[in-house]
Amino acid sequence: MLPVITSRLLRWQDGQTAGPWRLKVFPTYRCNLDCGICVRNWHRTHPILLDELPDERWLRLVDEAAAMGVRALIIGGGGEPMLRSRLVRKMCVKAKEYGISGSLQTNGTNLSGETIETFITTGWDYVTISIDAPGADINDAIRNKGVFARTDEALRALHEMKQRHGSVLPNVAIHMTITSLNYNCIEDMVDFCTARGVNMLSASPLLEVGMEDSGYVLNAEQRAALPGQLKKAIEKADARGLPHTLNSLLMIENAHCANPTDTQGSSFPKGHLAGALCLEPWTALTITSSGHAGPCCFFWEEHADSIRDKTLQEVWTGPYLSQFRQHMRDGRPHPICLNCYYPDTQEHRELMDCLRQTAAVRPRIFPDWRALPGKAWNSVRRYGLHGSWRRFREWRAIRRALKDDA
Repeated sequence: MLPVITSRLLRWQDGQTAGPWRLKVFPTYRCNLDCGICVRNWHRTHPILLDELPDERWLRLVDEAAAMGVRALIIGGGGEPMLRSRLVRKMCVKAKEYGISGSLQTNGTNLSGETIETFITTGWDYVTISIDAPGADINDAIRNKGVFARTDEALRALHEMKQRHGSVLPNVAIHMTITSLNYNCIEDMVDFCTARGVNMLSASPLLEVGMEDSGYVLNAEQRAALPGQLKKAIEKADARGLPHTLNSLLMIENAHCANPTDTQGSSFPKGHLAGALCLEPWTALTITSSGHAGPCCFFWEEHADSIRDKTLQEVWTGPYLSQFRQHMRDGRPHPICLNCYYPDTQEHRELMDCLRQTAAVRPRIFPDWRALPGKAWNSVRRYGLHGSWRRFREWRAIRRALKDDA
């Protein structure tokens, strides 16, 4: 997957364009819960976000996404997407008809049997349910009284219906947001996931900007203890064979503590994508409930282009995102990007490493075949047989990716 995404990034580097790899859609900003950690409690909800796009436009968006080569559709939002369950089911069916990988992010309290049946029959890939602790005491202190019981019931219903159909899909993930209330129960969440037949444990840090007085932000002592908690949870999850994103969270915390300066991209000229702070504006696109486009899921702006009056292609290559990319490329990212943890995640670092390695050897991607014997001999002398073979396989993977994604 990384070589294919990298091939799209190289097109941008050449002054061309490529479609987004991921499309994230937020069908609604309404929610049936009032969670303490939700940004809606700490930032004013803009009225525009409550002017939701009609079903027809969201369904047409899936058609446009498929035409642009989108490979992954993530249905989530600043609200609870299952408040528009009929629309979500239709989007799931349409996306899978195009062969697009699908993921739904939900609080799990509104998952009906009909919706679960749709996930199974369409071969939907992932359902991610937000649970912040393995018991009601901590979880409900964050998410509202009685929520844990309802989400736990949704987990059981998913597991039972998958067994009834003999289906491994959808994969079920648990997502927890790390706060001062649950930072020390991550290891217990591993036990909870394995007991419920969950396929993955995902965790992310709290978006702390504007929430400093909420009581959910880790204090200095708790933050210092978090890496140790993560390491114990990682060891247990690995031993159980439970996939997780805890290594990413550990990398984020280490970066937060060390506050390093990234110099890996310094060998690339100014304006090269391999030196940008974040690659998300070139690989993903978020559409808010009102239709406004955002470069990622962390924020949106009222003056952004909107699919309400434009196609997805027009928004993707329109003035708002084009300017956003140019500023990121020039080392002038949007101020909110400086407080974002995503560039420190394992996912982003691996993509950036792949881009930098590919860019460094790019003149040899389409070589003069007559010169190969000499180059092969020089490679063996420099890297040895094993190193030369590894570099050859990487080069071949990149060429195939460029060809397959053309």
